[in-house]
Amino acid sequence: MALVNCNFFSYTLGMDYEMNVLLPEKRQQPHLANPNKKYPVLYLLHGHSDDHTSWLRKSLVELLVRDKDVIVVMPNAHRSFYTDSKHGHNYFQFLSKELPVVVSNFFPASNKREENFVAGISMGGYGAMKWALNCPEKFAAAGSLSGALSPYKSLLEADDHNMFTVSDFKENFLNVFGGEKDFQGTENDLFYIAKKLDKEDEPKPYLYQSCGVSDPLYKYNVEYRDFIENETDCFNYTYHEDEGGHDWEYWNKVFPLMLKGFGII
Repeated sequence: MALVNCNFFSYTLGMDYEMNVLLPEKRQQPHLANPNKKYPVLYLLHGHSDDHTSWLRKSLVELLVRDKDVIVVMPNAHRSFYTDSKHGHNYFQFLSKELPVVVSNFFPASNKREENFVAGISMGGYGAMKWALNCPEKFAAAGSLSGALSPYKSLLEADDHNMFTVSDFKENFLNVFGGEKDFQGTENDLFYIAKKLDKEDEPKPYLYQSCGVSDPLYKYNVEYRDFIENETDCFNYTYHEDEGGHDWEYWNKVFPLMLKGFGII
């Protein structure tokens, strides 16, 4: 595949921005441009303290999709939780509104709902579910691998158990989300937005969720699984768990299963 390191100015964030993009490339064929060809798009969201290079450096993504006609977009969200921060930048507005336009303008990307997918690990799993559930008209599927799906309980408690090595994790978390009352019943609350979408006459993305049983976030993933299975009716949903922790060894093991669920491989 062709790798593009893309730098551009984001009007939403008010600063220069960087992302990585993998483009389909047929090595046995000449590079003949087809202006009418539009490719499916897979957005891959990184975890807390990672960046837009993490999927390329640590995962099997290029090996898995190199023979598939798919564009892979790996944006940088820094430590934003893919959220319009209470005391910072509007990363969710950028992600949900500006980024897809940039991708469509720069690359031969399909805008069809059935050809757009989003997935992430840890913080990125939260971001993927949040994006798809808030914008169901844009995505055929969303995937969370070891996602922080109930941030207020899971991440703050996990930080108490030294899951994170970042010294100012709690301070940053509260700067992003504000108090718990600012979080509940908003676009940031995955329980709320899933329940809301379940009741609406809107298309529902296929949801894939996986977590290792030794992961500090495991019990919170089980909690979200039970919520989707018992308190919603309209989602096509797959839950998977296996031996493993909160690491790339587990994510590389289950990533192909998710892509198969999406119909990409």
